[in-house]
Amino acid sequence: MFGAAPHDKRMELTEHLAELRTHLIKSIWYLILGAVIAYQFFGPLYGFLYRPLERELNQANAKRIKTAVALQASKAPASLQHDVLIIPHATHNPPTMEEFNRLADCIAWIREHPVATPLMSTIFTTFYAPFMVQLKISMVVGLIMVLPLVVWEFVMFVLPALTPQERKPLRMLVPLSAALLLFGVTIAYITMFYAMGWFLGYLDNFPQPAVLMQDPNDYVLFLLKMMAAFGIAFQLPVVLMALGYAGLVTSKGLIKQWRWGLVIAVLGGVFTPANDPMSWALMVFPLLGLYFGSYFLVRYVEKVKAKAVRP
Repeated sequence: MFGAAPHDKRMELTEHLAELRTHLIKSIWYLILGAVIAYQFFGPLYGFLYRPLERELNQANAKRIKTAVALQASKAPASLQHDVLIIPHATHNPPTMEEFNRLADCIAWIREHPVATPLMSTIFTTFYAPFMVQLKISMVVGLIMVLPLVVWEFVMFVLPALTPQERKPLRMLVPLSAALLLFGVTIAYITMFYAMGWFLGYLDNFPQPAVLMQDPNDYVLFLLKMMAAFGIAFQLPVVLMALGYAGLVTSKGLIKQWRWGLVIAVLGGVFTPANDPMSWALMVFPLLGLYFGSYFLVRYVEKVKAKAVRP
């Protein structure tokens, strides 16, 4: 009798390990498939990710060109001075000697004073960098694409061990986590437009011409850090809901200890990769709303637990 029990437990453990292996293998195939699909559509994906920096670079380059042209035009002879340098054209056919001389003076002056203003752009420092950047973006975007399927495999592995009452919060937890992750990533992307303008504004504090030659790899890593920071921080309701299910947090306690919510929100803003004011605000205020909104989720968990306890 006692000898059969260990064998039964080993068989049960083996079955669980086999099931876990099946779900892990499926998850790995999902990741590979997502990465391959993202790799095939790298052009549009990178254009979408690069847009925040591209907009700021275009605006900065246009401003520098306009300033340089205006400066060169101000140094031109009195007959050629305008807000922008305008090449004179003849109004007579054939042109008069005066018109010919004005055009000749303008061409000679342009040759002696070319407009050479440094422009900002992206740059690769190694021959394999373009491939590595494309590979990294494909893997990360592929992971985001198939993340619901990976989470589903995890749920299918855990679900048989739960009672019907325990499954109710889980059914709400998974889609809520996915929605909050998407919300956080979206806010992070919007934040990047303000963050790029804020960072590039510091170039004006250095001796000119100070230009940016951006490594796409560093930019992509920074963008992914921003998305990860917002996506993880916005999981606060999910964490509080899980703690409420474990009995470590109560709905009344969340309201009573509201100062902790303020501390969490401020710390989230402090540890945001981009510490510009707009990024800080877009992290802190949504976190405050999510903290107080978690009261209703924890309250829901408490009601489910109370029903499970009733005979």
